[in-house]
Amino acid sequence: MISVFHGDNAGTHDAFQSWRRANPDGFHMTESAAGRFTIHYAQDRRENSAGRGCLHQGCNDNEYRADKGGCYTAARKVCSNSLAELVAWATERGYSATSCKHCDTTQFPFPSTV
Repeated sequence: MISVFHGDNAGTHDAFQSWRRANPDGFHMTESAAGRFTIHYAQDRRENSAGRGCLHQGCNDNEYRADKGGCYTAARKVCSNSLAELVAWATERGYSATSCKHCDTTQFPFPSTV
């Protein structure tokens, strides 16, 4: 199931953080420009017991505006436990979705979406 979080406010930020905590094996896309998304593992590498993920998404316990990232949902986040579902969501809308090269690694490759 797709969940979308977008808005520079505490409620939306907190809802996204709750989704990340509840879905540690999920994925989220961050919109960098209109219709251009980067796909990440849901958890930050520092909080994932296997060390999977990247360091630039921030931990899922960071509160609204508590770190230099500010509000994690100022940029639109599209979330799912299925990578294929995220890619399909982007494709259906004519958007681009690329893998975060810090998350999608040889050690922790994203599952095939084919």
